[in-house]
Amino acid sequence: MNQKVIIRPGSYHDSAYLMRLARELSNLEGISEAVVLMGTGMNCQLLKEAGFEDPQLHQATPMDLLLALRATHPQALDAAVVELDRLMQAASRGTVQDGSPQTVASIAQAILLHPDINLVSVAVPGQYAAYPARQALGSDRHVFLFSDNVALADEVSLKDRARERGLLMMGPDCGTAMLAGVGLGFMNRVRRGNIGIVGASGTGTQEVACLLHRYGLGISQAIGVGSRDLSKAVDGRMSEFACQLLDRDDDTEIIVLVAKHPDEAVADRIHQVLAGLSKPVVVRYLGTPPPPSGDPIQYADSLDHAAELAARLAGCEPEVDPLPDPVPSTAKPGRLLGLFGGGSLASEAALILTQAGLTVEVPGEPLADGSLPGSGHLVVDTGDDFYTRGKPHPMVDQSTRCEMIRTLGGLDQVSLILIDLVLGDGSHPDPAPELCQALAVASKPAVASVTGTELDPQNAKRQMDILSAAGVQVQPSGARAARLAAVLLGGQSL
Repeated sequence: MNQKVIIRPGSYHDSAYLMRLARELSNLEGISEAVVLMGTGMNCQLLKEAGFEDPQLHQATPMDLLLALRATHPQALDAAVVELDRLMQAASRGTVQDGSPQTVASIAQAILLHPDINLVSVAVPGQYAAYPARQALGSDRHVFLFSDNVALADEVSLKDRARERGLLMMGPDCGTAMLAGVGLGFMNRVRRGNIGIVGASGTGTQEVACLLHRYGLGISQAIGVGSRDLSKAVDGRMSEFACQLLDRDDDTEIIVLVAKHPDEAVADRIHQVLAGLSKPVVVRYLGTPPPPSGDPIQYADSLDHAAELAARLAGCEPEVDPLPDPVPSTAKPGRLLGLFGGGSLASEAALILTQAGLTVEVPGEPLADGSLPGSGHLVVDTGDDFYTRGKPHPMVDQSTRCEMIRTLGGLDQVSLILIDLVLGDGSHPDPAPELCQALAVASKPAVASVTGTELDPQNAKRQMDILSAAGVQVQPSGARAARLAAVLLGGQSL
């Protein structure tokens, strides 16, 4: 086997940069696998378990960059190392001022060089993330904290400190935001408008924003708060503050709050906070029943329902086409294999399929090659930790999901494949062709949703056209795709 481990000592980079490096190197001719990590003990162990045994790994430190490569021939390995050096040199040049590269070694130095900045983005390993976030808050800057695996106590402390200073603490584990028209993390390019979103769900925020864009509306702000914000421990600290901030924002006339499963007591408390705001509010919690009749806050039962309710509050009556008649299929009855890149879209699909009377299973461990667990329909979030250890998120690198489509989707018991495409800045530059190639190998009917707009670098219409040309039944939202899948599988029409 042609493989190689490269170490670049004293070359620390954040996770977003590492994901971009891995994606660029994975696309090189002859490279079958490219893993880019920092040299922590856990990452070194992950590489060893993946078959990358190398004496250098025993000497690696958390400040060293690791590159593990597998290729079809030795020349591809050499070319990948050359490309790694080129990419890293290009990134290290920084901005140029007076003919000299401008680099900084700390947040304090960056603020001194750029005193006009009002937000700091942090994307370092979780155990180190609280320190730079505190530095930024101490300098009266808002924080976008992309890092996950941050201690719960640190999250509570950071959010309390931010609120004391009137600042946003977006995260930890915040992947999406848009402030004053500028997208942060994984965000789509949508028009400006009068609807503000507060999201404890990254892909949920993206889905609502894109649907509103398709209705001809726009976003004032989209404030991510991190996936744990509405847990009992965090108590909705930043969701409450962000909604109150939007209530005072002159550009915002309607507020949408998006989350998965809030703690029940926290949801009750946040409901009272929202009821005291001066602007209309739409809330989407996964699986939450509607509120009592006459309640001023509108609760949605899906992400597309939330977008429809917000659109009507904005004076727009969205045209929602009925689901198309299912394309006839010769496939024998069998199981659904849902392979998602967006965690919120996966959760919503599982709920909708269950509501349609179908038996749905969400595996709690990785799917093994050659077999499927249980007997029900499967919905899998391929962005779960056990699929992304040592690899970029599937919204960036689809290799894991495509391999699962080819191997598991082709099994006799699978009769339908359900997938999502989440577009936008930071995501895979052209996902549809890769997925179509994998679906062709599986040779099974497929349904797909596309979260994106025509302004995105990938162009949502182009992605939808490519999928449709390959025989995939395409829907403009994850909820609609799940409903169509349910009908195809013989479930109740919702």
